[in-house]
Amino acid sequence: MLRPTALILALAIPATAQADCYVRSAMTNQTSVKITSIADVQPMVVPISPTQNKCIVTFRAQVDGSWITAEGESVGSRGLSEADLCRGAMDQGRAQILSRADGGHMTVEQNMVCSDRPAIRVRIVQRGDMVKESAVRPHPNFPNRFTYRGTECRWFQEPEIQHGDLLRRQGIICRSNAQDWQVIDKW
Repeated sequence: MLRPTALILALAIPATAQADCYVRSAMTNQTSVKITSIADVQPMVVPISPTQNKCIVTFRAQVDGSWITAEGESVGSRGLSEADLCRGAMDQGRAQILSRADGGHMTVEQNMVCSDRPAIRVRIVQRGDMVKESAVRPHPNFPNRFTYRGTECRWFQEPEIQHGDLLRRQGIICRSNAQDWQVIDKW
């Protein structure tokens, strides 16, 4: 029979294994040297555990007319896109180049941020839907509310991806009751 502590651990481990993670990086540069060009970028993503990948990026950078070869590494969860993982490796490689070229002060901070919350889903509203006012973005060209036949209304704008193209839909919502708004029209 499992002990209560072992049971709790057995239930908690799968939940953390499903967490979505991403790398957050920030770079501070206090140097007079600048990278003017980057070439020959070669990313390589390799698994390092059942839940993590490592991106190793080799590239050449032009600094003050000279070409320097560099390498950067970044580790992240398997759910993280290769582009995001390798972007952190590029940041780390750039930091190495600048600190070698100038000897100035370079700070790179990388954090792995994980969450087991469900992914945020963008809800596309349709004509007739009842929504909270915060569910739709105010229209940038028509931000003010207006009254139509005694009902408070406002314009909204909504991005929508269709066949790989970003479309900007717009519409009007009107207050239905104290909490809800109804989508009156959308085009």
